[in-house]
Amino acid sequence: MRNKAEVLMHPVRMKILQTLMHNKEEGLSTLEMISVIKDVPQATLYRHIQILVDENIIKIVKERKVRSVTEKFYALNEGAAKLSKEDWTQLTTKQKLNYISYYQLALLSQYQNYLHSLDEKESTTDLATFSLIDLTLTDDQFKNFEIELNDLLTKYYNMTESNKGFETKTIALNIIPKP
Repeated sequence: MRNKAEVLMHPVRMKILQTLMHNKEEGLSTLEMISVIKDVPQATLYRHIQILVDENIIKIVKERKVRSVTEKFYALNEGAAKLSKEDWTQLTTKQKLNYISYYQLALLSQYQNYLHSLDEKESTTDLATFSLIDLTLTDDQFKNFEIELNDLLTKYYNMTESNKGFETKTIALNIIPKP
């Protein structure tokens, strides 16, 4: 078994996971992923999908026979694409910086795709928002903040099922303690 952080940190695998996050219900076939992830060669995509399956981060949710080939549909294993606190604490400083860099690049790529879609629609309405604030909190206040924030995100994440057909929004948070 590979180091989970190293599996998740690869840019191609991050693209696959991001694509599957937006298509949870029925899963996606490799051909469907290729149509979304256009900058990755098919053979490379197949190889990285297999790594994610081998590491139990994604799963096969259905199979369909197409002529003499069996087409597989993949979905995320809930929670498997996340690093646990234990996984995180075992990383070196360099690995943590690499992970954060890939995370930020994935967000940048998603934002670029969003802007390109606005250009294609000839729309000038950019609904993306960005915030940066410093909070001065006691340790107990910060723990409560984290719990409340997690509860709020979970509440709205669980509404996904009833909001089919609506546009997905990505919420990305970074919490960085000051030295």
